[in-house]
Amino acid sequence: MHGELVSINKKLFKPKEAKISVFDRGFLYGDSVYEVVRRYDGVFYAIEEHIQRLFYSAQRIGLNLTASERDLIAEIYEVAHESGIDNAYMRIIITRGQDEIITLDPTQSQETNTIIVVKEAKEFLKPEIYEKGIEVIISSIQRNSKKAMDPSIKSGNYLNNVMALGEAKRARASDAIMLNVDGNLSEGTSWNFFIVKNGQVLTPPDDAHILLGVTRGKLKRICQDNNIGFSFQNLKPQDVYSADEAFSAGSFKEIVPIIKVDGKKIGQKSEPGLITKKLMGLYQQEVQKYCQAWLSRLK
Repeated sequence: MHGELVSINKKLFKPKEAKISVFDRGFLYGDSVYEVVRRYDGVFYAIEEHIQRLFYSAQRIGLNLTASERDLIAEIYEVAHESGIDNAYMRIIITRGQDEIITLDPTQSQETNTIIVVKEAKEFLKPEIYEKGIEVIISSIQRNSKKAMDPSIKSGNYLNNVMALGEAKRARASDAIMLNVDGNLSEGTSWNFFIVKNGQVLTPPDDAHILLGVTRGKLKRICQDNNIGFSFQNLKPQDVYSADEAFSAGSFKEIVPIIKVDGKKIGQKSEPGLITKKLMGLYQQEVQKYCQAWLSRLK
C-alpha cells in the first residue's frame, strides 16, 4: 500500500476509507492529544521531542498510554514506510476512546484510539510565504488561560484558535496572534511568535500561556550558537508595531516571515528582514544536520 494513509490502532486505510466512531471522545469533546511532525527525505525531524511532549500532554489530561515512546516512534516510521512518502506531514492523535454511554466522565472509557495520518508535505506548503512573508492580525479572541485549558497541553480542544483564524481570514489576513489573560501577546493559532528589535530576537516567555514549541527551543539554541541576541520578554501590541522584523515558527512550516500586523508594515521594507532570513537558513542547516546524523546511525 503506497500513498497517503491513515493508521487506526495499527490498521492501515486509504484516507477516504478511514473511519472512527461518532461516539469517540475526541470527536465529542476534543478529549485527545496530538502532535504534528515533518518528515524530510525519510527522517522525522526532532521526533523524540515531539513524542515526549505528546506523552506529557497525555499525562496532564490523565490519559493512560500503554505503548512506550520508543514503540510509538517505531509505529510512526512503519506507517511512513508503508506510505512511501519521504517528505511528509504526519499527525499523531490519541483519543480517550469511546464510552458505552455518552458522558463527560473520563473514567468510563476503556481503551484509547491511536490515529496516525500521513500526507504529502507539499499539500500544506506555499513557497511564496517564505519569499514574501505573510500578513496577520492581533485577534480579539483570547488565548486559553493556564488555569482553564493549559496551552502547554497540545490537546484536540482548539476551538478558540479556530475562531481566531476565522477572524483573521475575514480580515483578509493569513493568520492571527492571540493575547493572553494579562493582555500580552501569547502565540499564533498554531505557531510561536517572535519579533526582532535592535538586532535582538524577542519572544513571549514560558509563562505567557503558550505551547512550548519544539522549534522555539531550537531557535533559542541556534541564536546562542551564532551570537544572535535572544531573550524572553512579555510583549504588547505596540512592541510588534514598532519591531524591526517579525516571524512565526513551527515544526511543520518552519520559520515564516511576518511583514504586516493589523495592516501596519513591520520595519522599513515590505519584505522579510535580514535576521529572519538568516535564521531561516540556520534552521534548515540544523534540520539537515539532524537528518544526516540520524541516517548515519542506520549504516
